[in-house]
Amino acid sequence: MWGKRIAVLAVSLLLTGSTASVARAGTGVVPASTSWTSADRGFVLGLDTLCQTANCPQLVRTLDGGASWTRVKTPALSVPETDRLRVLFANDAAGMVTDGEQLFVTSNGGTRWEPSGIKGTVGALGFDDSGFLAVIYDGTSSRLFHRELWFGSWQPVPGVEVKGQSHGEIAPGQVSLSTIGVENRYWTRSPAGWLEEPAPCTEFSATRLGTVGADRYALCSFDPGFGNMTKELRQAVGGGPFKTVSVPPREGITTGFAVSSEAALVAATGRDWSFVHRGAGAKWDTPLTLGGPPFEDLAFSDPRHATLVRGGPGQEFAEVHRSDDAGLTWKILSV
Repeated sequence: MWGKRIAVLAVSLLLTGSTASVARAGTGVVPASTSWTSADRGFVLGLDTLCQTANCPQLVRTLDGGASWTRVKTPALSVPETDRLRVLFANDAAGMVTDGEQLFVTSNGGTRWEPSGIKGTVGALGFDDSGFLAVIYDGTSSRLFHRELWFGSWQPVPGVEVKGQSHGEIAPGQVSLSTIGVENRYWTRSPAGWLEEPAPCTEFSATRLGTVGADRYALCSFDPGFGNMTKELRQAVGGGPFKTVSVPPREGITTGFAVSSEAALVAATGRDWSFVHRGAGAKWDTPLTLGGPPFEDLAFSDPRHATLVRGGPGQEFAEVHRSDDAGLTWKILSV
């Protein structure tokens, strides 16, 4: 996999300090988004309160689980009015940042950023074995775009599109594009390319995807009302058909989903409360409940380590939370 081939380059960049100066925890960056590639190595994108002009997006990274942070060269992002700043890295070198309209990629840990050149609204971000993936809405259709890691331009993936605006969902080896109440389409990656298969969720469901080894997962969320919605966790074992394996708590409107070999996690928000529901097998509990803004960017970096962002710039809270026990307990990381 290309991620392994560039590990030496990434480490070299970090050791030479070419990404910027190191700051201890307390960088002045208000978190908007986070992405972690291991238990120790992660990124936070937010607004820099130390900037002399208002609203300066700034990316920082850690190599020691958040004990210290390094400022990384950050492209000229805008501060979204209706969207939010987002960051996603596959490994130390390959990453993306977006403000919802602009999309930039790096193949060297942030030393150099390249604009996508695509006009449209940026939806889901992801990676496959050869490069970057992004869902883009051009005003008419939402399409999956791909760009090789080291060079080349972004190109639409033939056939992977829906009419109308779809944020989309990308997980290793699978993509979902849907417009609620109209259609829900789903593709999986094979040596022959992206092949369409029956969607795991109906057109009346919001779809979240996850992958663990050869097994694919889908969280289908539907029937919203009064800050709650029905949620069903479905699993496709070894490429087989999706089957419902458990039912998470109804509390909250789904804002995130992550799954590992240890547990499944669902972030949800409603009635001024936010939740992380945790499922191990058919049993679910809710180990994290906090008032205020929703949880975003819920993800595992390995089977036991998970992170999320609570709120963001301009909200009551802007925090990065981390779990070291597959979601059983959570702590705030200082940025």
